[in-house]
Amino acid sequence: MFNMSKYMEKKKISSTEAELYLLIVKFLSTGPCKGTTELLRKEIEEHELLPKRVDWLGNEHTRSFNEFEQTLSQVSDDHLLKICSRIGPILDKEIPPTVPGLTSLLGVGRQSLLRTKEELLKPKCQMSNLVARKNGTPLLPSHFVQSSYPPNIAQVLISRESSGPVSQTHTFTSKLYARPQVYRRLLGHLSSVYCVLFDRTGKYIFTGADDSLVKIWSAVDGRLLAALRGHSAEITDMAVNHENTLLAAGSCDKTIRVWCLRTTVPVAVLCGHTGMVTSLQFSPYPKSDDRLLISTGNDGCVCFWRWNHKTNAFNPKPLKFTERNKANAQMICSSFSSGGLFLATGSTDNNVRVYNIAGLSGPEKVLEREVHTFAAFCGFALCRTARIH
Repeated sequence: MFNMSKYMEKKKISSTEAELYLLIVKFLSTGPCKGTTELLRKEIEEHELLPKRVDWLGNEHTRSFNEFEQTLSQVSDDHLLKICSRIGPILDKEIPPTVPGLTSLLGVGRQSLLRTKEELLKPKCQMSNLVARKNGTPLLPSHFVQSSYPPNIAQVLISRESSGPVSQTHTFTSKLYARPQVYRRLLGHLSSVYCVLFDRTGKYIFTGADDSLVKIWSAVDGRLLAALRGHSAEITDMAVNHENTLLAAGSCDKTIRVWCLRTTVPVAVLCGHTGMVTSLQFSPYPKSDDRLLISTGNDGCVCFWRWNHKTNAFNPKPLKFTERNKANAQMICSSFSSGGLFLATGSTDNNVRVYNIAGLSGPEKVLEREVHTFAAFCGFALCRTARIH
């Protein structure tokens, strides 16, 4: 038979354990388990599980449960219950649970009251997990693991070579954007600024405002480098070509102006819309020396402007698609697929239209579908695969 006294001689009871015995007895005393409470009190005294009393000469004396309880008269019968009730909210602030508001002393994993950051947020993005795919989709770690312990970038690149594209959350952790700070504040326009754009290198910032000006700023020190004039109304959108040599700006004056970024010299003035220009996009799809600049406008038209990337010469006559299924319908936004083969546009007639840039006779419409019940005034983007069904 197990002898508790011999066991206690080998293992000394800590003050925390002794206090826990007391709290358990006081908690049981408030419930229906009166017999269990008395039995537990007797066994605690029998096995001397309470801390001993030390007199002024340094001698130790065993004490009864009642004596020990009297020294802690400030402890209420529901003290243990209050402790258990407060542990969860305090821990949730430090390590958020998977399901907020679900309180349990018996939870596991991220719902466990014994969870620690080291156990839950340790690196779990192994090479096998990065390479694996399910239905062509990467197996992503949890948001908390990803944000605190992002995978090794070298392993991400190797997995991409082996199994295909990976999610951006694999490559860039949210910690990169956890502490935004104001770098510089500049007063450079006379009216509201509605268009802001970086160049392809990230060294320059373009701003377009309601004062009809487009300005170029240094992203390093905030200096004003150039002011591009020519528009007679508010700037509505801007775009930089993928060679980083041209800047195009659309305006409420129904025109598109293009400047050379090397010299800031005007390259072209394109007049093809009868309403304000709402969006501009340079196509990333290369076809010999020809490139495409597309524009949408309040006149319900999509214009494809052909230009030569070696000479920067623009064809002043665009290929125009007039898309008006309803009276006064306006083209609002546009987006190219990642390879530039498809262009999607949104309109106030609730329709989304998709164009194939590499058609036999030039750009052609391949899809028109009403997907909204009300006009959407926000931009959108095609997925990377850009599969049209």
